[in-house]
Amino acid sequence: MSMSELKVSFPSEKLEALRFFMDKKELTIEQELKDYLDKTYEKAVPAQVREYVESRMEQVSAPQEGQDTSSARERPERPARQNRRQREQAAAETQTEHVPSETPSEDSQEETPGMTMGM
Repeated sequence: MSMSELKVSFPSEKLEALRFFMDKKELTIEQELKDYLDKTYEKAVPAQVREYVESRMEQVSAPQEGQDTSSARERPERPARQNRRQREQAAAETQTEHVPSETPSEDSQEETPGMTMGM
C-alpha cells in the first residue's frame, strides 16, 4: 500500500501547547490525526467506494504478502469481498445455469413424454 504525506500549517505556539498536553496523556499528534482521518474517511466516503478502495489495496498488497510467508501463516485466508453488483451478477448467472438454454422447436422430431400431437 502506498502512503501519502500531508502537510498542515498550524501556529507554532498552539502546536507546542498541544504537544505538551498530549505528552502528559502519552498520546502523539500523528496518531491522533491518523485516527481522525480514518474516522472522517469512513464518514465521508460511501461504503461501496470504500469497499472498492480496500479491494484495490488488497490486490496491491497481495504480491507483497506472497514474498513474506510468515505473515500468510498467521492470518487465515478470507474470501474476496464482492460488491452488490458482483453479487447480483453471480446470482443472475446461477439462475441462468438452471434454465434450459434451448426450447424444442415445433419442427423438431423429438417428442417429450406426455405430449401427443394429432391431426
